[in-house]
Amino acid sequence: MEEAVQFSEISDCKILIVDDVAVLRTLIQTCLMKAGFNNLHLAENGDEALQKLDELSPDLLILDIVMPGIDGFEVCRRIRGSKKYANLPILIQTGMEATQERAQVFEVGANDLIPKPLNVYELVARVKLQLHNLILQRRDKAYQARMIQELASARVIQESLLPTSETINQVQKNFNISIQSYWQASSELGGDLWGMQQIDENRFGFFIIDFSGHGVVSALNTFRLHTLINESHLNWEDPKSCLDAVNAHLTKVLAVEQFATLFWAVIDEKENTLTYAAAAAPPVAVCRGGDVPGIEFIDTAGLPVGIMNTYEYSNKVIDFPPNSFVFVYSDALIESPDAEGKMWEEEGLLQRIKKYAVEGFENIQPRLLDEFLKTAIHPIPDDLTIINFVRPNEP
Repeated sequence: MEEAVQFSEISDCKILIVDDVAVLRTLIQTCLMKAGFNNLHLAENGDEALQKLDELSPDLLILDIVMPGIDGFEVCRRIRGSKKYANLPILIQTGMEATQERAQVFEVGANDLIPKPLNVYELVARVKLQLHNLILQRRDKAYQARMIQELASARVIQESLLPTSETINQVQKNFNISIQSYWQASSELGGDLWGMQQIDENRFGFFIIDFSGHGVVSALNTFRLHTLINESHLNWEDPKSCLDAVNAHLTKVLAVEQFATLFWAVIDEKENTLTYAAAAAPPVAVCRGGDVPGIEFIDTAGLPVGIMNTYEYSNKVIDFPPNSFVFVYSDALIESPDAEGKMWEEEGLLQRIKKYAVEGFENIQPRLLDEFLKTAIHPIPDDLTIINFVRPNEP
């Protein structure tokens, strides 16, 4: 609930009073002083007012219209043309009665009118209202700035959950494998996460998970999962058991409407296999043994994790010899519209993978990503993760 603005918060706001008639300047100053305002400044004409803007940085301007030299209309125009003072509250004193003339006051950027002859109570009320709104706007801007800063810090922490470049390089060094990855949250925080771990000298495992929704709630779920993976000693060599463990945990902690898709796999260089278990993940593209025309999606059906703790997942095993790749991604890649409202969908993605695979499997991920980022409407409506594990020919 928003806190009320106390008068003590506005009584010290800087108010610049501009009028070429000394009696009127003094009258306004005296009225505001008696009302409790204590940071009042005076200017005799438009030129002096513009000069004092930079000297004082006032919080409110009370401005006469008819003045020698630069009149009130021109002062307003110049102030509104300045980025620094574009939102400065301006109250204009006017004795004009014609509707068209009064409308001109607002056209040049004034916030409100103070009619002449001066009504003390109306003057004080309008000044209080403008400063009250100003304080609320500043609170809102400060709150937004704080949230941006805190979300940026949280984003840095969330990105630290992803495999580091050192980890990726170590796996590539220990195995005859090339790993190309990309992760981008749709907003400040996201619900996508991927990870990997070396199992032994012949095997390493990896997973990609996409929590429903995006933003803070989904990001918190990635933290929950990361904690589970690090503290539960999951059996990485058995993807099915990993899915069962994750599902059992998430069904306890997720809200009813929340769930996640998950793909967990193990690459075995000795046996030339890919063993995986899936929970409604987007179809995963594979090529086995360099057969580009044979690039296909493997079955990734199954119940999303976090819905039913009694669901039984299963392992599937496919050949994964040298000159193969496995391409995994989150659904933003196939469900984000371009300028014409079209999405790649599964068929469009498979066509592009086959096209870029002809240039070399290691070109698939960067070429796809480049095309996607150039054609999709930004901001991307969901979190985006793309990883390609390429097993080249034996040296």
